[in-house]
This record gives sequence, C-alpha cells and structure tokens, in this order.
Amino acid sequence: MSRHPPVPGGLDRRAFTTSILALAAAPCVGLASAARAADSTSRANGRGTLKTALAWIPNHSFAGMWIALDRGWFAAEGVDVEWRPGGPNTPNPVERVSSGEVVFGQQANPRPVLEAIVRGNDFVIVGSRYQRQPGGLLSLAKRPVLTPKDMSGKRILGPTPTDAKTIETAFRANGLTPDFTFVPGGSDPQALIDGQGDAMVAFVTNQTIALEMKGLVKDKDFFHRTWDELGLPGYNTLLFVPRKWLDGNRDLLVRYLRAEIRGWKENERDPAAGANLAANKYGVDFALDPKRELRSNQLQIPFLHSDDTNKFGLFWINRDRLGGPVYDALRAGGIDRLPDVDRVLDMSVLKAANA
Repeated sequence: MSRHPPVPGGLDRRAFTTSILALAAAPCVGLASAARAADSTSRANGRGTLKTALAWIPNHSFAGMWIALDRGWFAAEGVDVEWRPGGPNTPNPVERVSSGEVVFGQQANPRPVLEAIVRGNDFVIVGSRYQRQPGGLLSLAKRPVLTPKDMSGKRILGPTPTDAKTIETAFRANGLTPDFTFVPGGSDPQALIDGQGDAMVAFVTNQTIALEMKGLVKDKDFFHRTWDELGLPGYNTLLFVPRKWLDGNRDLLVRYLRAEIRGWKENERDPAAGANLAANKYGVDFALDPKRELRSNQLQIPFLHSDDTNKFGLFWINRDRLGGPVYDALRAGGIDRLPDVDRVLDMSVLKAANA
C-alpha cells in the first residue's frame, strides 16, 4: 500500500542514498523569477512560505507541483515553496510534520497519518492526490491474479515485510482466509518472469512499464490488479497539516492548493511537460529516464480522478468512503483505533481552492 518504486535505473544504491541524504540535508526552494511571477491571475493576499515533505524522490509523482513551480504559479499566488524529497534513509512526511521541520505532508500510505493522529498528533487531512491506489499485484498469463480468490495458493513476491501484511489484509478484507506464500524479493519484475513467484507486489506506474519495455502486452501477457480492484480500497498520498498551523494559515494553504491543482490540470493536458521537469530539473540528481517518466506520468493521471473529483475538483476525499470501506479495510489490517473522520477531515480548504 506504500508507493516506493525501486532505485531509478543508472544509479547504484550507494550513490542513490548519498544523493537522497544530500538533498534531505537542505531545503529545495522553488521560486520563480520576478518576471514569471508577474502573472496577471495573481490572487496573493500576503506572501508566505510553505514547507512540504514529499512521499518519494522528486519524480513524476509530483508533476503538477513541478509545473506550478516552473511556471511561477505558486509565486503568483504569493506562496514560496520549500520541498524536501523522500526516499530511502529519509524521515517520512509524518515524522517531518510532527517534528516541525515542515508544515505540509504528502504521505503515500494513509495508515501512518491516521496512526499518528491516534497517538496524539493534531493533524488535519485536507485532501488526497490519488483517489485509489496504484499499487497492487502483477501476474503473468500462465497464473493470472484477476480476482481476490485468485490470490489463494500463490507465491507472492514483495520487497518488504509490510507487503506481506498488505496481502494478508487483502485476504481478510474479502472474507478470505490468508493462503499465500510470501517470497521476499526486490522490485524487479524479472524475478516474476524467472518463476520465483506467481505474482508480485507492484505499481501500475512502475513495474508494468518494465514489462512493456520487454515487449510484453498488458492484459494479454501480463495483468495488474490494483488493491482497490482486489477488494482493498484506499486513498493514496494524503495531504495533511497541523491543526494549529492551519488555523493561522488557511488562506496560504488555499492559494498553495489552487496553484498545484492548476499545475495538475496542465500536466493532464501535456504530460510531457511534467515528466521533463522531473527528469531534467527537479529530479535531475536521480538519473531518471525521461521516457519512463513520461509513461509513468501518463499512467498515473487516471488515479487522480473519481466521481467525487468530477463533482468537487481534484484531491477530494469522500467522507463516507474514508470512514466506511477504507476504514473497514484498515481494521481488517489490524488497526483497532481510528480517529473520528469528522474531526480529522477538512474539505473546506480544498473547496475554496477548487472554486
């Protein structure tokens, strides 16, 4: 249920970690030039700085943010943005917001946010970038996993012990007795091709591309089913802030979200723009493949949309869905305590940003 792709190609683990640590040590400031900031659509009501922690390395996952930075749309709204990358050996966004290092968290897996709230952190959830999870199970045509029942009896590859827990939760959420063999492994789908497992934990924006590059055809040679399709509903990349900060900076957050949403709309119109900025500017230290970033960007766009976003705008969270099937899935995963939805969810900021 987390969104951690493997180390980008062309960068070994040590170099990758060194790059991450170097970037994590200092903020990355996205400020447009004065000329570009002089946007006629400016609605700034007092300049302010927003510090944000990314859920992963600066890749296509933040394409809309890169476009808004590059084109001066944050600056036009009176918002100076400082961002810190995520990735291996870096604190997760929940830790960074809790410590006061940043004020705006972008956490891939909702569970750490909700558990932190139960432990006493007064966070407010203001949106979710993805309406459902791009993660799920990848399988080949010889032993396809197309439904929850198809998981039974399978050897399932996964890079972390957390993935085993996710698989078990998917069984329980469907009323099935967990019946699978977890095979620890990496994120390279070659292990699946080599027969080390019958399926693997994978992302539609990552491992499926690797198989396409090998000449395999989706829904013919291989299949990917998201966790939502396998009966484990969820949001992905929760956006959250401390309540005390929100009380004093609501307008600043509205303006930030308005600019980022504008960036995501432009990214949908021209996916190459966000992919190029990720590979060649904001994520240039991570040896990202521009072609792969473009394909990943194209594949992620549908996950930003739902019936709710069609009605209310991007990043919307449906209170009944979160407090109903999503909470039920988390309980199936062993969470006994969850915060009151009406207490922690505030869609008024997003409603203003999307107006």
